[in-house]
Amino acid sequence: MIWEVFRQSTPDGAHEHCGNVHAPDREMAKQFSVIQHGRRKPTRSLWVAPQEKVSGVYGDEDAGPVDGETDWEVFRQAKAGGYHEHCGEVSADGVDAAKAAADEAFGDDDPNSIWVVQSRYVGEITEEDVTFGGTTNKAYRFAQTYNVDPAAEEVAASESEQIEAERRRGES
Repeated sequence: MIWEVFRQSTPDGAHEHCGNVHAPDREMAKQFSVIQHGRRKPTRSLWVAPQEKVSGVYGDEDAGPVDGETDWEVFRQAKAGGYHEHCGEVSADGVDAAKAAADEAFGDDDPNSIWVVQSRYVGEITEEDVTFGGTTNKAYRFAQTYNVDPAAEEVAASESEQIEAERRRGES
């Protein structure tokens, strides 16, 4: 199953589409998204949603059953060819009504730039759940040579990267 992943980089920033992961269920999708999309760039929160429940990704997918009015998360393409980012939510009693409400509230001239997904299908993982970011320890790559000065400089640089990453995460 394919899960679309959205990353929030700042506390008040929008969740921006950053790619997808393949996973059998929501919990594995959340774990894979942390590994694949939450490591290198600043991350406060990740949202994952099943691709077939995100209406607008590849046409008119089955966005799931709707019993009465429900909340829908709305994602709009920020610029032509750019990533979709969360712009708000609407309430509607079906996918067509949600698309129409989203287009009215957040749309522009391109009707294909809007994605909607029922809020209940969105799984979230925050920095309270996991530690995002940091740098990968590169000690395993250090060359062992007769000329130790370059290796010593690389060791010192890597150690300072690790200390800085821990400081940003609040571990030291």
